[in-house]
Amino acid sequence: MATLLLRQFGASPSRAPPPQVKNDQVYPVHMLDGSKTLQGIVVAWTLRFNDVLDADKLHASLSKLLDIGDWRKVGGRLRLKENGKLEIHVPRPFTADRPAVSYTHEALATNIEEHSLAKSLPKPTSAPSIQWDTPQLSLHITTFNDATLVGLSWPHTLMDVMGQQALLRGWSLVLAGRDSEVPRMLGAQEDAICAAVDAAAEDEKFHLEHKQLKSWAMVTFGLRFAWDLVWNRVMQTRTVFLPKWAVAELRRKVQSDLAVSMDGKEETPFISEGDVLTAWATRAVASSLPRPRPVTVLHALNARFRVSSLIQAPGVYIQNMAVAAFTFLTPEVATGPLGAIALENRSHLTEQATQAQVLAILRKLRQDSKSGGDPATLVCGESDALLIPFTNWTRAGFFETADFSPALVRAGETGQSRSNPPGTMVFHHAQSMRENPTARNVVVVLGKDHEDNYWLTGTLLPPAWAKIEEEINGMRQIGNTDA
Repeated sequence: MATLLLRQFGASPSRAPPPQVKNDQVYPVHMLDGSKTLQGIVVAWTLRFNDVLDADKLHASLSKLLDIGDWRKVGGRLRLKENGKLEIHVPRPFTADRPAVSYTHEALATNIEEHSLAKSLPKPTSAPSIQWDTPQLSLHITTFNDATLVGLSWPHTLMDVMGQQALLRGWSLVLAGRDSEVPRMLGAQEDAICAAVDAAAEDEKFHLEHKQLKSWAMVTFGLRFAWDLVWNRVMQTRTVFLPKWAVAELRRKVQSDLAVSMDGKEETPFISEGDVLTAWATRAVASSLPRPRPVTVLHALNARFRVSSLIQAPGVYIQNMAVAAFTFLTPEVATGPLGAIALENRSHLTEQATQAQVLAILRKLRQDSKSGGDPATLVCGESDALLIPFTNWTRAGFFETADFSPALVRAGETGQSRSNPPGTMVFHHAQSMRENPTARNVVVVLGKDHEDNYWLTGTLLPPAWAKIEEEINGMRQIGNTDA
């Protein structure tokens, strides 16, 4: 599958930078986009459709989208300036030699389930140099007799998950001939994050600053992390499917735990499905440890939904707008009832998700960035805590957002087993193209499919997967009993 989806992305990073093109339009790379951490990540995203789609129509509509207003920024080329900062150079106009998107297509005369490699997702490979004169966005489409795989790749400096959603929605609109409905791309020249900080009347301090790992605490955390790398090398990445009824059962268990702990003395608090999934995955990981440890769950909190000027914006932002939020759990809570973990998660996120606190952390990140710091490296918690990065993409609604039905050639899956509308995807998966040995204890909620079932991926140690398998076997028994 690396040959099918990623062959055009790998190459040596030592290649000399291309000559400057005088007519290029230049866009800045904003504060959160330009972090050193994100510069080292190239995202490979695979969308699976159970229909045969017209690859050339998909390519043409994506190229057309990237030629609308400031959407052109997505079709630009990353350039490294002499001061070490990045900027984006956009051809004016796009041509066959300098297109908006790198595109390849391969048609295989077989069904997807009959292809020995088609079930495998893209394998990591080396990242392209940021000095290349190649588009940021690459598209490789593989068509089978009964399915289509759409592979997209871009440097993480370009956008976050909600940027991906905006790209899919704009692409779908252009494909359907509804160009006039494509939302305006905002913040292409001015960083909306910095503008929001500058315009804010709030001057609240970052509440977790006293818990930020600095100096010796960060050294201690790093040494423990390095120790884990040496002694726990074997990480396994797997995908988990949780049917709608299974998540409902987990939520029922959480509510039951909370009812018992509160003993009817007060109203049971609101707990989201995200809190439930966080609690379930966190307990599995924490319970698999050889010795009890405190746990810090790191969440991605998107400023788009927390800052009023961004919420009310008359368009979309294709950039990184997520900041870190943290849930701190004692060893006892992390391995205890699901309800207590979910409640702690809800409480911590509620405190950190206010507009004032989001602006406070953005203000701090901006100050750190000006002094040469990396905005993506802020960590809070205990120096001996296990860090569990947990990202929930459900709000992006990818399964519903991508509507490629205008490119439908023929249905790939038919009959009562089919659960999705024509031209919509049935699965997606994203990973970094560069192998990262430090990626561990990571859980990503890919979202809900068309029947409200959840898909998750995890990069975990074998003992954690054993715990999750144990939990899933228990769910199967409940499901069989209910059936």
